[in-house]
Amino acid sequence: VVLYVLDVRDPAGMRSAKLEKFLREEKPHKHLLFVLNKCDLVPEYAVKKWREELNKSYPTIAFKASINKAYGKRDLIALLQQISHLHSDQPQISVGVVGYPNVGKSSVINALRGKAVCKVAPIAGETKVWQYVTLMKRIYLIDSPGVVPAEDNIEVEAVLKGVIRVEYLHSPELFIDAVLSRVKPKYIKGHYDIKTDWTDSNDLMEKIARRNGKLLKGGEPDITCISKIILNDYQRGKLPYFSLPNGEVPVDEQT
Repeated sequence: VVLYVLDVRDPAGMRSAKLEKFLREEKPHKHLLFVLNKCDLVPEYAVKKWREELNKSYPTIAFKASINKAYGKRDLIALLQQISHLHSDQPQISVGVVGYPNVGKSSVINALRGKAVCKVAPIAGETKVWQYVTLMKRIYLIDSPGVVPAEDNIEVEAVLKGVIRVEYLHSPELFIDAVLSRVKPKYIKGHYDIKTDWTDSNDLMEKIARRNGKLLKGGEPDITCISKIILNDYQRGKLPYFSLPNGEVPVDEQT
């Protein structure tokens, strides 16, 4: 079984056509399941639309990874048990948990187990080796490091998806325009307590820097520091953003 974990904010951008084609053509005996993780970060209607869309391809479970209050845990375990019964002639089934870095693969495993068995962090690259975890008597989970498909090599997309750690960027300010193109101004203003509009990304970063006292010697705004803060906030879901299937426009953006 392959458990493909997708960030519900951008499921289409987290899929790998190459992997899906390989499983479909070369490994048809394997079961592919989608897990829409981080469902608490988007409206319910967005989760419903994505689940309906993805179910056309493969079984899809809406999920919120939490050790104590996981959403979708019962449905996912029930589905894995059904697959296990289908292969009752086998001594066990192995469930490989795959997906982009930072989509919450280890958190999903911890939620299924109900305790911390895999190390997690809100940054890419925390899982560095394969790890086998027993879910129940005949079902084993395999945690894996995040993998970025070869076809996805656009740096801006990699940064926004959380594939690249912010501290590794030489010019983080170059990616702020991309964040602003996705996050509505009202969320930016609310999160950083900015009262006035801005002319461009540089003007915004200067306002945030002065608002938070992030200044260099001479009183100049520390643009590099602020741009890293914005990117980290975006990657960790503190700045709301989500997409809908087939280019649909979110309800509160419709005119």
